[in-house]
Amino acid sequence: MKLFAIFHLNMMFSSIPEEDRKQVIKSCYWPLLELIDKYGFPLGIEASGITLEIIQSLDPKWIDKFCQLLHAKRSEYIGSGYAQIVGPLVPASVNKANLRIGHKVSERILGLRSDIALVNEQAWSAGLVEHYLEAGYKGVFMDYDNSSRFAGWDESIQHYPQKALGLSGESIPILWNRSVVFQKLQRLAHAEIELSEYLNYLEVLETGDGWLPVYGNDAEIFDFRPGRYRSEVGVGSRSEWDFIKEALTALRDKHNFYLPSQVLNDLDHRLAGRKLKLCSAEQPVPVKKQQKYNLTRWAVSGKNDFRMNSLCRAIAAKLEKQDFLKATIEEKWRELCFCWASDFRTHITLNRFNKAERRLFRLAESVGAKINEPAFDTKGEIAELTSRLLSIKTDKVSVELNTAKGLAIHKCFFAEHEGLPAFGTLEHGYFIDIGLGADFFSGHIIIEGTGSPKETDLSRVLPRVSERDDFIQVSGKMEIHQGHIEKAVKVYKYKQQVDILYRFQLTAMPQGYLRLGHITLLTGHFNKDKLFYAVASGGNRERFSLKGKSFDHSNNVSFLVSSSHAAGMTDSSMIIGGEEAALVISPLIKEHAFIAMVTCRQAAPSPFVRVAFSMQEMDETSVHNVGGSEQFIFTTGFSIKPYPKGRQQ
Repeated sequence: MKLFAIFHLNMMFSSIPEEDRKQVIKSCYWPLLELIDKYGFPLGIEASGITLEIIQSLDPKWIDKFCQLLHAKRSEYIGSGYAQIVGPLVPASVNKANLRIGHKVSERILGLRSDIALVNEQAWSAGLVEHYLEAGYKGVFMDYDNSSRFAGWDESIQHYPQKALGLSGESIPILWNRSVVFQKLQRLAHAEIELSEYLNYLEVLETGDGWLPVYGNDAEIFDFRPGRYRSEVGVGSRSEWDFIKEALTALRDKHNFYLPSQVLNDLDHRLAGRKLKLCSAEQPVPVKKQQKYNLTRWAVSGKNDFRMNSLCRAIAAKLEKQDFLKATIEEKWRELCFCWASDFRTHITLNRFNKAERRLFRLAESVGAKINEPAFDTKGEIAELTSRLLSIKTDKVSVELNTAKGLAIHKCFFAEHEGLPAFGTLEHGYFIDIGLGADFFSGHIIIEGTGSPKETDLSRVLPRVSERDDFIQVSGKMEIHQGHIEKAVKVYKYKQQVDILYRFQLTAMPQGYLRLGHITLLTGHFNKDKLFYAVASGGNRERFSLKGKSFDHSNNVSFLVSSSHAAGMTDSSMIIGGEEAALVISPLIKEHAFIAMVTCRQAAPSPFVRVAFSMQEMDETSVHNVGGSEQFIFTTGFSIKPYPKGRQQ
């Protein structure tokens, strides 16, 4: 068994105040260099460009010593970009800028650029491969445990370097990280398990001539406590780095340690170099550690991640129109990468959050970016109803709206689909399984959380109808416990498109989760083997087959964590459907940073497939109404169009 380790340095660690950074360098980073310099362990050290800049400003001697070890080939620098950005949550342009600027900083401070990248937060999508290759990386360090979860891979995969497939057949070598393995070393250092238990656990993982990553996570948790959780045990009288040194020494008595780049020398091994898909329909974006760590953590929780991410997207859209080679524009890309760092979206201290928010607002003002909202009104004549269903027809679209359920879409027909209703409502009793014994609507919202009743817009409305040059609109108002919601459905005359708009006027930002734009496929006439969805998470679109799949991204992990998976939707669109009829669903304002959650269940008489879009989820990082309890007033919406036939494959 061959061993290697990579320690992740992060001066931006969310819950560490800026005034404690010197102590982190002293307590965490110097002992790490001592393991290499004094005790001879060939360890990889990963640090973002921002982290290198901060260390250089606070303790340049640490940088000097690290450079000595690097040039003596006793350690290796592992890159990750300028900022610790969650790649599947940002547009391709931002991923490119982050890797590009990260290289520039490491060349300036360390005199070299890295060949291997640690995947930030271990959040992966196939669309990232082209960015790493374009940036010149020769390999990535990525979590195995979650990547393999739905893959059904042979057990030998984990012991050797493999290759991660991109979207067009390209691939990049992978060194595997192991979440449970690095957590075992953390537990040993924190005196939660004994050395004998630790060594026995690793011996069970004996790989023959294969590789084992002894560590692949934070350095700031040894001899220092970031203060994220009340359950954190204080640092004991004995240095936790001594526990680590003792463990590594015991391992070295039986096995050899190597630099991370040496893992890549085994790509020609008969069990190595297989091209693998790391993502699946069940888990479009695998991340590190246990299931509570999922994409929603950096997308729609924290201190209003949705607002920060939406403003970041608006800034990126402005910068994409500029020449990045101009120094002034490159500096703005650099500042955007800083503002999009993942640590501002989790346990960030209030002082640091406020400072980061001010920087983000200044950057937005400097490029003329803002979070827009769609035009909205509820004018019109009161509709005359003969039943609960109100039909609106044009040459291109036909829609039935349920006025007893908040204008939920009962059926929608596009001309492209030749009389086949693509989406709408599956009514109570449609499914044989009592577990699906409910109504499944389209176009509605759900707000649910602790301490307040479940809210929806599924109430009876008095619909108003207005006709414009290019569309017919039906609108209505609904009262809920926390305020009221206005809603409008636009049916276009000369193009195949339906818009659903929402205006929230609530007493405060709601607690818990807020999901909207639910679209339920009417799969009774679909070929169930051809159902799919396609979404971009940091790159180009990735397609996922739904054949035989049963999963629900929106399922809660625990009472505290409201969902389990999501897709980034970084090109502001989601495609879902089958060969008979597929839909393109897009936010009306492309900068609105929604994430997509798909549900698929094999059922009779046909599969249950739908998607919802979240702007807020709940986990232990969630903090509501930062800075006060002001009203939550917000307008947004989605467009639904047919996806052209023949492009599904």
